[in-house]
Amino acid sequence: MKNLIYIFLFLFITNTAFSQSADEEVFLPVDTTKKSILKDNVQNLSSSSYLEEETEEDNNVISELYGDFDNHVVHQYKYKDVFQTHDSLVINLDKQNFSIPFEGKINSHYGWRRYRPHYGTDIDLNKGDSVKCVFDGVVRYANKRVKGYGQVIIVRHFNGLETVYGHLSKILVNPNDTVKAGSCIGLGGSSGRSTGPHLHFEIRCLGLPINSEDIINYENKCLKSTQFVLTKKDAEETYNLRSKKYHHIAHYKSIYVVKKGDTLSKISRKTGVPLSVLMKKNKLKKSSVLKPGKKLFL
Repeated sequence: MKNLIYIFLFLFITNTAFSQSADEEVFLPVDTTKKSILKDNVQNLSSSSYLEEETEEDNNVISELYGDFDNHVVHQYKYKDVFQTHDSLVINLDKQNFSIPFEGKINSHYGWRRYRPHYGTDIDLNKGDSVKCVFDGVVRYANKRVKGYGQVIIVRHFNGLETVYGHLSKILVNPNDTVKAGSCIGLGGSSGRSTGPHLHFEIRCLGLPINSEDIINYENKCLKSTQFVLTKKDAEETYNLRSKKYHHIAHYKSIYVVKKGDTLSKISRKTGVPLSVLMKKNKLKKSSVLKPGKKLFL
């Protein structure tokens, strides 16, 4: 009996030690020296349709840049190498094959939150609510134990993007499953690093987290455009929350120094501090004029 207990403890400890952490992987580039063609890594017919259904030349280019279809890593950070040879990537978006992941209130935006980067959009929901796939694609990753994310699904889409669905209570798909926009892939929950039921939703390209609100109009439940251009500057500055552009947020901790062009809404998105909290703490109104250099309490 003791031997069985020891074996169980050993398996539990090793499984925990080697479980992947979404936070630990942030901005750690993968080894790209051993690239293989995507087709060689897809083992079944359902995921081979990933190549067959791609029709746009630009999207095919992006798919090839991934190099592989790895079911065992959370994020494949290829963008740093890609933008050494590319100035921009054009991502084609099909408005007819699109779905909001969940129709709920946005609780937290992309940007700095409580002095750490927040790479997704948090959408309010109840445990058990249906979470839908945003675009047509193939499930690349599905795991019940990922530090930070909890139960998470990652889908690679035919347009070259990947979407992440975290804090789920149940996963309804398997790696290499072909999924359609609008299909239910999981149930909402509060697994992982979460203070209550909500969907942590991310859009990524080659591992680079993109502000989903630059692509999706959540209020009108539609795409903002049929194309999204991702530039080298975006990769190095706009969507790199650890770049010099955002140092002032981390440096001042509980104080934000207003920059030229800032508005209360922009600051709220950058810091993750709700607009109502910003206004209350600083005794401001939505119409208040912010002068560069002004310090705001977060």
